[in-house]
Amino acid sequence: MLIKIKNLEINCNIGIHEWEKNFSRQLLINIEIETHNEKSVHSDNIKDTICYEIIYNNIKKIIKEKNRGLIESLANDILLMICDYPQVSRAKVEIDKMKIFDDVYSCAVVLEKNCHRYE
Repeated sequence: MLIKIKNLEINCNIGIHEWEKNFSRQLLINIEIETHNEKSVHSDNIKDTICYEIIYNNIKKIIKEKNRGLIESLANDILLMICDYPQVSRAKVEIDKMKIFDDVYSCAVVLEKNCHRYE
């Protein structure tokens, strides 16, 4: 089963240049969470799956915890949080930093990790 959070638009202070640290920049975040636990498909019970609302709230918390220079660092922190769930077998985090340049829609980083093996 693949759980996705698509196109989470969030503003935060992120960047390596001093001028970037003084204003909020829009990020676009996409998450893929793979699990082999399909119990929720039959049970219709939130306890049998990964609650994307909790993941969403944890992402917002991670962003507020500290200022980062690189979207790579933020993506890694989000990826590690997701991989803490034992039922996650693989996770992928993509973060776009929007409108850095006038003629570029976004610059992005993608991190992917094999997490726990679901037994």
